[in-house]
Amino acid sequence: MPQRAQMEKHIRKTQTRTLRNRKRRKAMKDAVRLVLDAARAGDEDAVREAMPEAQKAIDKAAKRGILHKNTADRRKSRLVARVRRMLE
Repeated sequence: MPQRAQMEKHIRKTQTRTLRNRKRRKAMKDAVRLVLDAARAGDEDAVREAMPEAQKAIDKAAKRGILHKNTADRRKSRLVARVRRMLE
């Protein structure tokens, strides 16, 4: 138990941020999963629809500090390469 009121507030803020970041990270992972599932099924139209959404979700995560910018760029690059290999 914190001894100071400001530390109690700090703990509350940290918990709120953690929950918010978890939701954002989950949204990003779900968007990527949709792309990969469509690629596994061989559905190119679904991939074309889902890919921009996944890239947008990754960019949003980077913008909000959940991912580093370079990490986001690397994930997008690897996602595109992986989908291309799956659809060949």
